[in-house]
Formats: sequence, C-alpha cells, structure tokens
Amino acid sequence: MNSSLHPNWDLLHPNFQSYKLSLKKGLIITTLDNEGIDRKSLPEGNFSKLNIYLFSLHNCLFQDRFNPCHLYYRTSSRKIKALIISSRKEAFSSGETVFTIPSKNSSDLSMIYNTSLVCLHDYVLLCTGSNHVYLLHTGNRSSDVLSLWKVVHEQTVDVLSKVGYLVDAVTTHTSDDKMQIDYILLSVHKSGDEKSKVYLDWLTLSKTEDAWSQIRHRRLSCDTFPDHVAFEGDAGSLTVRSTRPLIPLLDTANPDIKPQASKPQIAIETMEVEESNQDVHFTWVQSLPSIPEGDSTLLNILVKLSDKHKISDPKHGVSVVCKPCEEVEGDRIFYRLDLSVKTEERDIQLCSARLFAPVKANGTIWTYDRGTNRQGLIHFTNRFIDIALVKEEPGTWPRLFAYLDEERRLGVKYDDDSLLITSNDVPDEPMQSCFNVEQLEDVDMVHDEDEDAVLQRIDGTTLKAIVKAEMIGHQKLYTALTRFDPHSPDLCSHILCTRYDVDGLLWAPEISSTSWSHVATIQAFGYVLASKQNRRFVVSPPIDLSRSPCTPRFVAVSDITRHIYVYWQPTKSTFMELRKRKSDGDSSSSSTGSKVVHVAWQQVVVLPDNEEIIGFAAVAGEPYAACVVATRRSLYLVCLDEVEE
Repeated sequence: MNSSLHPNWDLLHPNFQSYKLSLKKGLIITTLDNEGIDRKSLPEGNFSKLNIYLFSLHNCLFQDRFNPCHLYYRTSSRKIKALIISSRKEAFSSGETVFTIPSKNSSDLSMIYNTSLVCLHDYVLLCTGSNHVYLLHTGNRSSDVLSLWKVVHEQTVDVLSKVGYLVDAVTTHTSDDKMQIDYILLSVHKSGDEKSKVYLDWLTLSKTEDAWSQIRHRRLSCDTFPDHVAFEGDAGSLTVRSTRPLIPLLDTANPDIKPQASKPQIAIETMEVEESNQDVHFTWVQSLPSIPEGDSTLLNILVKLSDKHKISDPKHGVSVVCKPCEEVEGDRIFYRLDLSVKTEERDIQLCSARLFAPVKANGTIWTYDRGTNRQGLIHFTNRFIDIALVKEEPGTWPRLFAYLDEERRLGVKYDDDSLLITSNDVPDEPMQSCFNVEQLEDVDMVHDEDEDAVLQRIDGTTLKAIVKAEMIGHQKLYTALTRFDPHSPDLCSHILCTRYDVDGLLWAPEISSTSWSHVATIQAFGYVLASKQNRRFVVSPPIDLSRSPCTPRFVAVSDITRHIYVYWQPTKSTFMELRKRKSDGDSSSSSTGSKVVHVAWQQVVVLPDNEEIIGFAAVAGEPYAACVVATRRSLYLVCLDEVEE
C-alpha cells in the first residue's frame, strides 16, 4: 500500500533562528597506531557509480550501540582493535587487540571491499571485505576490560560478486526459543552485457545446541543504489530507500521466488502529444515559502505558442484541464495537466503530464493572451496561455512535473526573475530569515540520486514492498545509529534523517502502523549540510528511541580533512535572544517590532594535521560529550566543552 510521510508539527521549532559560533575549541588528545588503520581504495577500472556509492558507506570506526563508548577498527595487519572512551581523558589510547583475522582469508580477488562489522548482544558479525563472514562471541562488553573474541561460526557466503559489505544485523528468538541472527550484505555485480546492479543478500543463521548454521538465504536486486537499508527492529521486514523497486531473486525457503524471465522494458505510459514541442515554451514560477500562507500555494505556468498555433476561436480553441491520475498514493490524489489547442488546421495536444505534487483542481484558472508587436517594419504576434494553479499544501516544488523526462521533452524552464511576491507592509511582519535564499533554492533542486526516491518496507516472507512512501524533495542527510534499549530490544539499529524545508527530520518505523514516524528534528540541518560541500562524515551520538522526542544532543560533520563542525541542539532551556527591528525611514518607537528567537551553538574544531579523515564517531554525556576522529595513522579524542545555555 502507499503511504505518506507527515512531519509532527509539535517537533518543529518555528522560533529557532540560527546557530551562534562558540569560541570554545574543545580539548584534542592524539594517539598513534603504528600499524596503521586499514582502509582500502576503489581499484582502477572499478569506478562505476554503484561501486563508488558502496565504498562511500565505509566508516573505519565501528561504534557499539550496546556500549556507545566502545569503538572498533581494523589495522593494516588484520587486527581488530577495541578503543574505549574512559572517564579519564588522559587515558585515551589506540586500544587493545580483540581479534586477528586469519591470513588464510586474505583474498587475491581483483577487488575487495573494506572490512565491515556489526555489534550484537554478546556477538559480533565481521565480514572481511570478500564473501567470508565470521560470527564472533565477545562475552560481556560493558566493562572497560574486554576479553578476546572467539570464532563460533564462519562461512563463505554465496554472493554473485564474491565480495560483500555488511550493513545491518539483528538477533531474534523463535517460538521454540532458538536464537537466530539475520544479516544483510550489499554488493555490486555486472553480469555479461547487462548493466551493473546492486544485490542485497539476506542471510539467516540459527543456533542448534552449540553449533551455528545457515538456514535461509534471500536475495533482491536493484538498478540503483539503495542509500538506506535497515532491519525494522526484528527480522520480519526491512526499511529500504531507493529510486527503483527491489526485485526478488531468491529465497531458499520459498521456491516460487526466482528470477523472472527478461522482458522488454515498458516505457512510462504517456498520452499522445505533439511530436515536437520545440515551438512551444513552458515557463513556470512559484511563490516563495516566506510569503503569507494565503499566497504561498500559488503557481503560474506561462505557455508561449508559435505562429503555427493560430487559434481562430479563443473561447473554444483552448482546453486546460487538471485530471486526477489513476494511481492514488494513500489519501493523496495527484493530477495530470492536460493542455490542448484547436487550430485552423487540426487539434494539437501540447501537454499531458503528471504534476509534481497534488493541486486543488477547482482552483485552476487560465487566460489566453494574443498581442501584436512591431519591430521595425515587421509585425509579429505573441500568443500566450497563462495558467494559475493552487498547490494543495504550501511548499517549494523542485520541478513542475513528476517525471524529469517529461520536463526535458517539454523544455520546461523556471523563471528566477519573476518570483511571485506580495507587499510586505504589514507592521508586525516576521523578521527576515537568517537563511540565505539562494542557497535554499540550490538545496531545493532534486539531485539525480534523490529523484523519485521511495521509502519502502520489504516483507521478509514475500520479499515485496508492502508499504511505500514517496520521498521526492526529502534528500537524505545521514543515517543515525540508535542506542540499544534492553526494555525495547526490537527497536531498529539505524534510522534515516532527511531534509524538510531547512530542517533535518529523523524517521523511525512505526511497527504498530503502516508507515514511519517523525521522531525528532535537527534544527536547520538541511540548510547547514547544504553549505558543507567538503563533508566526509555526518554522525550523532547513538539516539535513544525510548525517549520522546529523541533529539540527539548534537550532530557533528567532518570535512575530508582537518575540520569538525559540531551543532548543539536547542533544549527547553536553550539560549534565547530578544531581537528588534525598525522599519526603514521611521525612527519612532511605534514602528519598532521585537521577537524572541531561539539560537543554538556551533563549534568548529581544527585538527593538528592535514591527513584524510577515514573514521568518525560521537558520544554524548557518558562520560562526557566527545568525537573520535581516525586518520590512517592517528586517532583523536575531541572533548567537547558544552557551551553554557
């Protein structure tokens, strides 16, 4: 079924104004790892878009969601080291070895992924970067003294590319109290003359007495890279965000699931339109979000006709209709804009395309304008159809039509010079936003990888999407790690943060319903991240989903080298300012308005060297707020002194 993502308005902060730069730099403690921290680069000849996306997932520091102050990394000598953030800052070190990957598993493949690791309760799953996976028993990891990890199961996974990357794992118990572990491997594979595809292999391990064995293997494929894959707390379903549907290929427990015979691609259904619209020009403009709500839903389309579109009877020669589309998404009805003209020679359909978002069909107004102009001795006629639409909900559309191919075919252009604005003479008008409008417009434009993105719930039995939610305009900002809660063990390990207007919204699966819930807001983070063009990692301390709201204390962004940006989130007692503004040309006190706004703090940390940052993690309050940064040779503990609120 189709669903809609709706923000929780109680979690949005209309009075939040900006981040103020704090002068506190924080204490930086440096330690070296003489063996070097392992990070593989993409081999030459494998620079496909899908492989680049897969390699970009890797963070060399793996954080333990059961014990957030415990971090793990692999050295160049195949050792897995445990790094513990203790209450004594001066005790920060490169950690102790807890496991060494046997040399027999050093792959001679032309390409091997980075080592990936997922922490479970008393266990760790480790993929060596090839198709070899270890299940390791760790014992109790809650103390500052860790025991060596023991191999309880190892296997060579049947993945098509012979290499895989571990993205998530979950522990469950069956009705007869048998322990199971489900995990997901992502890989990229090219078969014959076909294009490369992403493969999602879903493996299930079961414990019988003292032995572990694989009992099930499921596989799906996708033409584009799914930028978010996570179990929904248990092993019954997955949350996946992608721009293309996932295709079930294999389920060893269900022989009916198998690859379908290849069929010729069916183009998106389109209505018959004029073969070439190069003589027709579509220009559109929309009102800015800062305009009062009564006007912020307006949208205008100007269609310029050519000389061959001579309309003899304007009253009956133009047809502009917004028709409901056959597909309905939840409670939202989308509309198709049908535009046709009746010329002296024939009837011509100029446009029949689905609009980007729902509109109020009864609010559609159009006019036909024919004006004669003179340029020198030449008389020419301009013919325009001016269409006014009313959006169902206020907001900025990144484009006019839902499908980019339709926009390109029609040659649709956005008119930046004719923004719909209204007079701003209201005495108690809100203060000017602190956000740069030009940057916001850049952020609002949908990138190719975000085009038509859909958040979907994949059922573990049928391997089909049972719930879909359209995410056009909701660019992914980052994936947030969650903290394990013993009272709610079925909570998911990762949640998705996407942009909504200028904010970042965190979405968690709602097991009791059919959709995802907006559980927290990171103030102005969509705007902030748009300005960080050199960013490498985005992290926050593991989020406690048992709290409501579960807003992290801060979010941290690392550049490719040196710079760390920390954005503290406002609290109920956050710093407030009384800001005043005075109307231009009037110095009287009666023309002065004031407004109480909330601000928060931004910290900027500069590392002492210029090495590439390959790992990044954050903790908050246990024992203190800090970030850990990894380069190929060094580890940095950045102790964040919370600014006074």
